[in-house]
Amino acid sequence: MDAKQTRQGVLLALAAYFIWGIAPAYFKLIYYVPADEILTHRVIWSFFFMVVLMSICRQWSYLKTLIQTPQKIFMLAVSAVLIGGNWLLFIWAVNNHHMLEASLGYFINPLVNIVLGMIFLGERFRRMQWLAVILAICGV
Repeated sequence: MDAKQTRQGVLLALAAYFIWGIAPAYFKLIYYVPADEILTHRVIWSFFFMVVLMSICRQWSYLKTLIQTPQKIFMLAVSAVLIGGNWLLFIWAVNNHHMLEASLGYFINPLVNIVLGMIFLGERFRRMQWLAVILAICGV
């Protein structure tokens, strides 16, 4: 990876963190809108955004290949339901004054992902990785 790609990656990551960081403020401004309606808008507008993006990048062949693989469609459907549930719970938490609980959930989430990776993917860690996990647990 060259310096230009690294710089671009860092900038895109910072932009994503910024958007994710201001999302609660936005949801607070529209507290009177039900969480499920906010989620519905998010899903619908994301769909149209992806249609435009795939058209600009001319990536429709990937979608055609995907549609021909039922197992991948099933896995995408499961992940979509899980992500949708995550979004719905987060929006609900912000709109119902449970921001601290939501932020703690996101703080603990990487540790849960580590455990799930060990259980389902058989991941094993080296000593320094275990040290990082222990430090993260102490931080929580």
